[in-house]
Amino acid sequence: MMDFVMALSPLVLILVGIIVLKKPAMKVAPIGLLYIIILAFTYFSPGDVVFKDTVTMIDGLLWKGIKEGSKIVMLVFSSFLLLNLMQRSGAMKQVQNTLAGVTDDRRAQLIIVGLMVPIFLEGAAGAGSPAAIAAPFLVGLGFDPIVAIVVALLGDATPCSWGGAGLTTITGGQYLVDQGVSTAALNSAMVGRIHMFGVFVIPFLIVMIAFGRKGFKGIVPYLLFSGISTGLIMFALSNFVGPEITSLGTGLLSIVCSIIFLKAVKIKTPEEFRYKSDSKLTEKESEGRRFSSFHALSPYLVLVIALPVVRYTVPFSILITFGYIVWVDVVVFLCACIGCVILGVSLEGFLDTMGQTLKRVIPVLVTMGSLLTVSYIMQNSQTGMIQIIASTIADTAGQFYPAAAVAIGAAGSFITGTGLGSNIMFAPMHLNATNMLGLNPITVFAGQNAGASLGNLICPNNVVAACATVGVIGKEGEVLKRTLAAFAVILTIYMVLSMVYTHMIFSGFGL
Repeated sequence: MMDFVMALSPLVLILVGIIVLKKPAMKVAPIGLLYIIILAFTYFSPGDVVFKDTVTMIDGLLWKGIKEGSKIVMLVFSSFLLLNLMQRSGAMKQVQNTLAGVTDDRRAQLIIVGLMVPIFLEGAAGAGSPAAIAAPFLVGLGFDPIVAIVVALLGDATPCSWGGAGLTTITGGQYLVDQGVSTAALNSAMVGRIHMFGVFVIPFLIVMIAFGRKGFKGIVPYLLFSGISTGLIMFALSNFVGPEITSLGTGLLSIVCSIIFLKAVKIKTPEEFRYKSDSKLTEKESEGRRFSSFHALSPYLVLVIALPVVRYTVPFSILITFGYIVWVDVVVFLCACIGCVILGVSLEGFLDTMGQTLKRVIPVLVTMGSLLTVSYIMQNSQTGMIQIIASTIADTAGQFYPAAAVAIGAAGSFITGTGLGSNIMFAPMHLNATNMLGLNPITVFAGQNAGASLGNLICPNNVVAACATVGVIGKEGEVLKRTLAAFAVILTIYMVLSMVYTHMIFSGFGL
């Protein structure tokens, strides 16, 4: 038990510093890094490992943290740059008016942009792009930055189980396929049966987070429709089409369904939740331009077309040459440059915007590098910290192991920042446990996969990156408080579903 407590202590230190003490992640993350380095040299240093080996391990992981952190910061920079160009040109105000043409209800706007767009973006690219793009877009639409971040992260809490082109389920569940106990199609089908309930409750959570209980007035029919339609689409695609297009297709089709519903059914919108047009441009919005709806939206239209086109046409071996996230970085940055031309921003204006954006995101590298290095040290076989956490949970679970698998999956992505990493890391452990306990490995892995997707909601790496994209660095504690509450609700639902599916409804599924 002491090993478990010590393995968990770096995460506790970071969370307490950010949430309880309300310190910026930029200050807490380096302290957490220093603490875990000390643990690596002392408590988690195996007796047969010499001091020099630990130094080599830490040195390599530090450089890896800086390198991988730079890739994430590049995505943050490119997404933030695109938003700033939209605001500078005045195009974002026309985007607001265009969205109001679909519905003037701010709550419905939040569901479409905060839930359905991130699901689409996860299928189109993944790699952190949903929150990095959707959060600043929501801010540009006039939503509070903290709310925008929480909603964008919540919108991405379910589709991560598939990710870009089904990568998380296909590659993450490959161990079960190799052992002959499952297939990619079966893994996709079962996790879809879990997430369909997640996307049903998320619209209600989004309204509660953004507007409180009063926010439900007059919009419950739309929330029911959006939750049911999105859940059914996700179920159908994951069960009858396959993992490759589940996220992308769910996002796209759910947006279409919502637009049809909102045009056909009139929402009784209280005045306080109604969008009010404001066409005034600030001094920074250059040249006093006015845009058509299509013209104003075109930079983002180029982006949402370019991401899936590149993902599904360029060979995967090329996309991962410099790390998967790099191609997303490049595409978003190029779309920002194209957007500059489309919106008629001068070269001087572009360079000025880029310079100001760069100043806002450079400090994030310290935080991201520190957090990623903490993650790598915990994953490293020499310390074995994440394995200690997972195995301790598993050892005490018994017949509650299906529920524990959800928690383990969430812990894995909370630490690693990716559902794919969590799935690859723990799939062998789950298969071994199900063999010993006589449980269905497909349903248990589905719980792992669903939990791994959900863990992205509270991952400090993701929260820091999202805060940076909307310029609220230092507010990570406020974001985590809200995401933790939503995380707890959905985690509980998933743990119950995993137990019911494994022990009752689908105990013989795929066997």
